[in-house]
Parts: sequence; structure tokens; C-alpha cells
Amino acid sequence: MQNKERTGNDMKELDLSGIGERISRIRKERGLTLKDMVAYTGFSAGYLSNLETGKTSPTLENLRMITGVLEVDLIQLLTSEKTRRDVIRADEIKVNRYEEENMEVGIIEFGYDAQMYELIRIEPGECRKKECYKHVYSEVCTVLEGELTIQLNEQIYHLNKHDSIYIPANAPHRMWNESSEPTLSYWIYRKK
Repeated sequence: MQNKERTGNDMKELDLSGIGERISRIRKERGLTLKDMVAYTGFSAGYLSNLETGKTSPTLENLRMITGVLEVDLIQLLTSEKTRRDVIRADEIKVNRYEEENMEVGIIEFGYDAQMYELIRIEPGECRKKECYKHVYSEVCTVLEGELTIQLNEQIYHLNKHDSIYIPANAPHRMWNESSEPTLSYWIYRKK
């Protein structure tokens, strides 16, 4: 089944068949195993395997969970070709808001490889999320404006403008803004 989605002046094919193959391809591009997907989504390995091989169909809610883990837009998952871009304008950056962390995350993905970039803005105030992040990839953060506090493993680091930190793969970490001004940081990571 195919539908047309109008985006500006062009048309993209929404290909609902083969969605499992696209999930599998994107998962592998991101360097994630089925075991990683089980850990991040809570779905069984059997369900995910059947989904990727086309033996079962996902619900919309399950697709939302999967796109969140894969960090792709639902439309990107449903379109048959990967969009590649040379320029992404400021107003085209996909922004996710995380109220419990006073955080906005702008995702910049050019579509050529698994290299990912994020602009993260954290407003001052208490971070209500106390759990740490843990990713299967390493990442680098550079503070562009303000101050940022990062807990990496059990160590607390206070970063100022232009300070950088390397976070190894699978290292538990979390961040917050203890200052009275907003913080802007730039993150780079590669999902294999």
C-alpha cells in the first residue's frame, strides 16, 4: 500500500510495505543490535525480529517508540528513500522538548551517514529527571554558551563556555544547568 505525502513542492512515496526492512536497516546504521532495541523499547526480541522480517505489523504506538529509539521522524521511516541534505536551515531543525529536564534538543542529520549532531539548550532550574542516559555510542559535547554540569559515571564536571567533554559508549551520564542563564551545547556522535 502506498500513499503520497505532500511536502512543499515535492511528493514522497509513503511505502507501508517493507517497513520492517527499513527499521532493520536504520537500526544497523545506528549501530544498534536487537538486544539494544529490547533494552530501549521493552519489546521482546521475538516481536522485533518478526517485525523486521515482515512477519508482524507494528501498531502506531510501537512505531512511535521505535522511531524515538532510532531518532528518526515517523515520515522518514515511512518514506522509501533516505533524504540527504547539504544545508539544514535553523528553522528546519527538528526540536524535541523534554520538560522534566528543562531541555530542548535540536537534531541535525544530513542523511549521508550515521554522524549525528545536536544543539541542546537547557534552561536554568531543577532537573526533575534523576536517571542517567546510557548509549551504545560515544559522544562529544562542547558548551557554546553558559555553564553545564554533567555527571559521568560517579564524577561531576562543571563545564564553561568552550569546554568539551568526551563520553565513552555505555557510560552512564546526565546533565543539568545550575546557573541562572540558559546553556547551549553542541553534541556530536556517530551511530554506526
